[in-house]
Amino acid sequence: MVNFRIMKRVFFNFIFTVLVVGCSTSSNLETDKNDIFDGTYNNIIFSKESFNGLDFKFSKEYDVSGLPDALEAHYGFFKRREFEIRFYPSNKIAVSSGVFYADEVTGDNAIIKKSDSSWKEGIKDRMTSGAFGNKKNTPKYMDYVVLGNMIVLCPIEISSSELGATEPMENCRMLLSELPEIKTFD
Repeated sequence: MVNFRIMKRVFFNFIFTVLVVGCSTSSNLETDKNDIFDGTYNNIIFSKESFNGLDFKFSKEYDVSGLPDALEAHYGFFKRREFEIRFYPSNKIAVSSGVFYADEVTGDNAIIKKSDSSWKEGIKDRMTSGAFGNKKNTPKYMDYVVLGNMIVLCPIEISSSELGATEPMENCRMLLSELPEIKTFD
């Protein structure tokens, strides 16, 4: 004989599982579609020329001889926010060779003292002097993102003359979502 209570429980568990999985899958797809940092662009090779046509001003090019496997590193401005962009041959090399150096100079515990830094080039550009007469230097970059073959250091500063992002990752998203290689995927 068939036990209807067991069949009923199995049926309701099955329906519940289908609903939960179905709802979570559709919301994840919607989120991923809007997130440029989801890995979709990891195979793209970016260069300084990728920023042509953007309101990005390259200010300095750093000597990368002490930054393992890096092709180029630049300091510049976008919407009055300061960024550091490092280019590598590929995403895999950016992750394996560059993440250590990005971790070292970002966040609350960032190394901004030249004598302690593993890569000393541009160290002064990675700090801000204290506000309101406070002489203590603080880190400028609170986070970073690896996008394609780039590592971009994301600034915390908020420009009073520009409306927009305030969080480091949002500052990077604001810049990087304007790249032509990313706009073509929309």
